[in-house]
Amino acid sequence: MNPLSPEIVRAFDEKLPDEPLVMIPSNETYRHIRSTASSTLEADPVAVYFEETIDLYHNLFDRNFPRIGHASPLSAGMPVMEQTHILETEADVLRLATLQLIHPVNIALQQICPPGTRIFRRTETSTSGTNVEWSLYDTRGHLLSRLAILEIKSTNVIHKDDFKRAAVDETNFQSKMVRAMDTESSSLLKRNAIWLSKQAQKYSRHCPYVAVFDWDAMFIFSFLSQSHKPVRGFYFDEYGRTEGMTFRRLLFAFVIRPLRSYEATRLHRRH
Repeated sequence: MNPLSPEIVRAFDEKLPDEPLVMIPSNETYRHIRSTASSTLEADPVAVYFEETIDLYHNLFDRNFPRIGHASPLSAGMPVMEQTHILETEADVLRLATLQLIHPVNIALQQICPPGTRIFRRTETSTSGTNVEWSLYDTRGHLLSRLAILEIKSTNVIHKDDFKRAAVDETNFQSKMVRAMDTESSSLLKRNAIWLSKQAQKYSRHCPYVAVFDWDAMFIFSFLSQSHKPVRGFYFDEYGRTEGMTFRRLLFAFVIRPLRSYEATRLHRRH
């Protein structure tokens, strides 16, 4: 094994490669986005969201990450880091994310599929963006559930400050909703976060778990229409103190959440 290439299981405890291993040439600290896709333009932005805690995702990871047995695929090495990566476009971010983020998560997920099922990952590029979708199928190729969608963005698109004002809890939900309805956008989100939420809202019509990722930050939307907290959200980046969380751990927890929800719903129907 290349000494610079850790085992997949150990990579879950490590942050993603950054400069100088990866070149991020943009001098823009804030890359403004808009969308011309009619499906995005017609979607409503998220007005406010109930802020989730990092503990939720820690628990999802700790309770579900597969055990490492003899000859486990998780003991294999990560892809060796090339020196060719320059992150200028969404396609560039997707290429590196596939190798360094999505690949190890997929290896872990395939170890814990329910009996008689497989998780498939597909990538789609359209006028509204580039996204990765995880879906659960049975062994005959029938779709059982669309689990989660990860929308890939160019660097410097996702910013914590754009989301902060729209975070709510039980005590201020109603008052902040009133404030949101009084704004021009009908949302307390700002700038790029408004467009990101419109894209996520569009995807939520067929998949309630949607995240956006630009290599430096991730924001997770959970659209749970049957809940008294209809939209939940969580921002994460790997700067500063992360309490042991990494993007790889978070993405695994993000996908495992709807998988376990599907299993629980199927079990409930049987009884």
